[in-house]
Amino acid sequence: MSDISPKGRTLVNALGIPGILLMIWLGGIYFLLFITVVIILALKEFYSLYRTKGIYASLPMGVVGSAFFIWFYYTEPYLNMLAFIQLAIPFVVLVLLFELFSKKVNPAANVAYTIFGITYIPMLLGTLIALRQIDMTYGTYYTFAVFLSIWLCDSAAFGFGKKWGKKKILPRVSPKKSIVGSIAGLISTFIFFLILKQYSLPSLDFNIQDVFILTIITGVFGQLGDFVESLFKREVEVKDSGTFLLGHGGVLDRFDSLILAAPLTYFYLLF
Repeated sequence: MSDISPKGRTLVNALGIPGILLMIWLGGIYFLLFITVVIILALKEFYSLYRTKGIYASLPMGVVGSAFFIWFYYTEPYLNMLAFIQLAIPFVVLVLLFELFSKKVNPAANVAYTIFGITYIPMLLGTLIALRQIDMTYGTYYTFAVFLSIWLCDSAAFGFGKKWGKKKILPRVSPKKSIVGSIAGLISTFIFFLILKQYSLPSLDFNIQDVFILTIITGVFGQLGDFVESLFKREVEVKDSGTFLLGHGGVLDRFDSLILAAPLTYFYLLF
């Protein structure tokens, strides 16, 4: 258990939630810089998890890879695959050459975890940038909807699970999460999107199909994103990915649900 007081956690919420909403509202370069900081901190935490296993993923290469995805999603929010491939191939070559001269043990694992960390965090989480760019183009509010629905799902799952959750949903990975909590999170997400449909948010043509699809993305895959990160933490036997956010753990702990929910929302809107 964390030794941070409830007041410390409350302070993080009081400052963090309005701050995030403000960055989403401002969009553009402000949201870009915010997500950039989140990505770099989360990537650093992810790489640090595996140091105890003798795996030394390259943070400098991770930052370079992150910069590529951040730039790509900001300038090509409609997914120019040719440009993506043209830049991705030389980057992989660069990672291999960097490892060749790094003189670290476990070179194959180092390269593998370097590249996997980039695909896991900046490639997936970075789609929030493209999503916000699409919102700016069409005057929609899907970025707000994703964040708010994830927060609501997490809160409902935690509250109902703590009070009534006896049977655990996946104890091998996350021993505290319950079936009741997961169902509560899913239902609360569905109600949230129904309310958005009633008020024609996050867009004027938001319909019942969108309600069901986005409920599945947030209420199911968002929770699965949490389980995926828990799987990695259990592998290295740690409770939190870091201590950056006081009693809330690390940055990766706070954004793990968005790692799956954000790209799926992005692709649903795109295609």
